Amino acid sequence: MPTEQALTELAPAERAPVEEALTEEALAPLIDRLLAESSLFHGIERHALAALLREVGHRLRLPAGADLITEGDAADAIYFIESGRFEVRKRSERDSAAADDGGHRIGQALPGAVVGEVALLDRGTRSATVRAVEESVALMLRVRDLEQAAERAPHPAVQMQLNLGRELAQKIRVSTSGAVRHLEEALHEERKRVEMGRFMSRVLIGTCLYMFALVLMQPLKALVPDSTAFSVIILLGFAFGLYLNIRTSMFPASAYGFTLAHWRPALREAALFSAPFLVLIVALKWALLQSSPAFAGRSLFDFYRQAGLGTLGTLAVVLAYALFVPIQEMVARSGIQSSLMMFLRPRHRVPMSIFMSTLLFSSTHLHTSLEFAVLVFPMGLFWGWLYSRHPTLVGVVFSHLLIGIWAVFVVSFPFF
Repeated sequence: MPTEQALTELAPAERAPVEEALTEEALAPLIDRLLAESSLFHGIERHALAALLREVGHRLRLPAGADLITEGDAADAIYFIESGRFEVRKRSERDSAAADDGGHRIGQALPGAVVGEVALLDRGTRSATVRAVEESVALMLRVRDLEQAAERAPHPAVQMQLNLGRELAQKIRVSTSGAVRHLEEALHEERKRVEMGRFMSRVLIGTCLYMFALVLMQPLKALVPDSTAFSVIILLGFAFGLYLNIRTSMFPASAYGFTLAHWRPALREAALFSAPFLVLIVALKWALLQSSPAFAGRSLFDFYRQAGLGTLGTLAVVLAYALFVPIQEMVARSGIQSSLMMFLRPRHRVPMSIFMSTLLFSSTHLHTSLEFAVLVFPMGLFWGWLYSRHPTLVGVVFSHLLIGIWAVFVVSFPFF
């Protein structure tokens, strides 16, 4: 039996059905089957059915992979399956990739079945695709030919029955689409629950490892007072967890902020909303110069004059910081905030995702100092809010770099 991949690799011409006229030899056994196997033809006199088939009947031969009915096409014929096997597929309204390959398999049609019969009542569009799984043969009756074969207008009572049938047919179409939509939503929610379980597992594992790292680093901090190396190691560990989360996720990378969509407004807003922080940093430094003895002898703009660092050394530190910031934002925004925005309920999704991601990320700075972890928190809230407006890393990374370089390397607070 051909596989689904083999069917899709066939050229369109190789999958096209071939139409044939009914022969007299095939007519008698076909009539026997129609009367015996299909309720649609019950009650029709044998000679009347024979006359109808001679006038409007056609036989279709379909290779494997050919569509007897294609969803979205005009409903212009009904079919009786003589031999072979068909699958019924419904396009996905949520997943475009599923729509490209025919959608979800929702049933099958075997010999003796009638498909497309709703076209007798409702000349709308097909609500599903019927595709041959193997070489098959089907009897085709075009609705236009059937209507032309009618010799007189039906009795009013019959017309009322036909009108009722059309209404029922329309309800069937709506019901079928609604059922598929409901199943897709249920499947999507189930996938989200699985994804949430993976996310929470990784957050818990990362948090536990971080707590162990805090204890293990205490004796090391006495030997290496600068905690920068420890920060880099911890952050790289969280970044690796983020990589695993995105790689195995049901969502595309764009859902985690790895996209250039809306990058221009994101940059504009990042620059606009970051400007007050730049002014506030200068004002705070000026106030400390006037009031704090710890700032005696310092300038308003110190330009990161660390002992032993020349121009090249300072530039190297700036470059390292510029590489460090995107990883920070990847962990906080892509790894934590984006995941929470997917899983939390819509009503509190944005504020809770901002608060929880900032709280978790601030706690990862406790190994540096409690003061620094507290200082990170309000800035994390701001960058979380900025990211929620345009879920792309472009704007929030730019803002973080702008404010960080301004505070650390231009104004140069001594406690950074």
